[in-house]
Parts: sequence; structure tokens; C-alpha cells
Amino acid sequence: MNLLMRIVDPAFGHPRGILGRLGGRLMVRGNAEQERWAVGSAELKPGERVLVVGHGPGVGLALAADAVGPTGHVLGVDPSDTMRRTAAERCAREIRNGVVELRSGTAEVTGAAAESLDVAISVNNIMLWRLDAGFAEIARVLRPEGRLVLTVHRHVLGRGPEEYGRPRRRRASTAWHSGYAHAAGTARPSS
Repeated sequence: MNLLMRIVDPAFGHPRGILGRLGGRLMVRGNAEQERWAVGSAELKPGERVLVVGHGPGVGLALAADAVGPTGHVLGVDPSDTMRRTAAERCAREIRNGVVELRSGTAEVTGAAAESLDVAISVNNIMLWRLDAGFAEIARVLRPEGRLVLTVHRHVLGRGPEEYGRPRRRRASTAWHSGYAHAAGTARPSS
């Protein structure tokens, strides 16, 4: 981990302490548009079961809970105690009503049953995954024909979005090899 990553990790990579709380506040502002885009792109329907990986301060959890309604379920996994506490405050009503559940977890270890979820969403978290293990775990917990929506700021990818989707050349993508039959990587237009 380089010096810059060591400095920002307690705020954004693995939020903890006062820097983690400050990072969470910045994530609410800086990621709100991406959270709305991801939840909208997932085309959530009432009653669906949704996984939110690396939910951070819970903006996407709340949006997903609104979309699936009282008959749906949103499972949020995040390894950060700080982010789970922040998300629990933001989604207190949805947690009380049984629509939102928070767990310690990661893309690689969600704690969800096999083929139990309709949709998985992750915003600005994929760069923290062990890609093969993360894609494999999400493929395991999604039902057949389940949907996965990922979004991340371009400057942190380190590679083009097409490398996560269906392979175009001999060098195949991680998602394709993990069993995603209709994987496609696209860059969301800037607004």
C-alpha cells in the first residue's frame, strides 16, 4: 500500500474512527448520484431481495429499501463497524420494519444463502475486492437470471470497464469467468 492509500484508507478504504465518520459524510455527498444511478439501473421491483456490497453510510441501502418496499428485503454487507453504525442510523426505520438487514461482510464473504438474492449492487467498492473470489461469491448468492450492478469512479479502476464484462479478445474478463452469462462493462456517461 503506497503512502497516499495509507493516509486515505481509514476514511474511505476501511473506514474507522473519526476519519471513517468524516469519510462517511463525504461519501454521502460524493456518491449520492452514483447510488441513485446504480439502484435505478438495477430496476428493482417490489418484493425483490437485494444485496448491497460495501454499503458505506447507507445511501444505497435506503434507496433500495424504498424500491423493494415492505415485501422486499435488502441485505447490506460492509466490513467497517463505523459504516454499519452510520447505515443503521440512516436506515433505522427500515431495519425495525425488517426490510433492511446489516451484516459484517465483504464481496467475498456475504453470509447469504446460495441463490437467495435477485440483485446485487456495489458502488465504489470493487477496487477493494479480491476480484475472482468476489465475483464468484456474488454469482453463488444470486438466483438464476439475477442482476449485478457495479459502479465506481473511473480514476480508481486502473483498467477500462470492459475488462469486467464480456470478453472481446483472448484476454477474458473476471466476471465472464465467474459465470456471468450476460456480463457487459460500460462507462456511465458523465453528467
